[in-house]
Amino acid sequence: MSSVLLAMQTTLLNDMRPFGVMAHVMVLFAASAGVVYGSEIGALAGLIIGLMYDSVLTTPLGLASLVLGATAYIAGVFPYLVRDSSWWSKIIAVAMASAIGEILFPVAQAMVGYSGWVQWRVLTVALVVGVVNLVFAPVMLLLTKWTLKETLVG
Repeated sequence: MSSVLLAMQTTLLNDMRPFGVMAHVMVLFAASAGVVYGSEIGALAGLIIGLMYDSVLTTPLGLASLVLGATAYIAGVFPYLVRDSSWWSKIIAVAMASAIGEILFPVAQAMVGYSGWVQWRVLTVALVVGVVNLVFAPVMLLLTKWTLKETLVG
């Protein structure tokens, strides 16, 4: 599933830019993994998803992996903050974690020496990605449950 999403991210979504912002399906998948399976498994899934995404980016290896792992971890914490998490609160958690993840990308780039990435436009990008991921979160949550389901051992 993650390889299909990576192919969509680098081809189709690279050209489709609502409001001049590229939608990040990899951030959506990592945040969904965190919401569905909790912060620990979500962080591990985010690290793996990020490592795949790192293979096509020009940033230092491991940067996207770290950011997506942190995004999935943050997303995994949100359902525990709500007493009885419902389907709509999980969707909102995915959208909020996606927006936070979009803010973390330029901050992480600035920390490794890429200057000029932290700008006010980051807030616009985070808002647009959060809204786009809010729309696609119900489908991605179902896909995440289907693709990352736990198998029985023994």
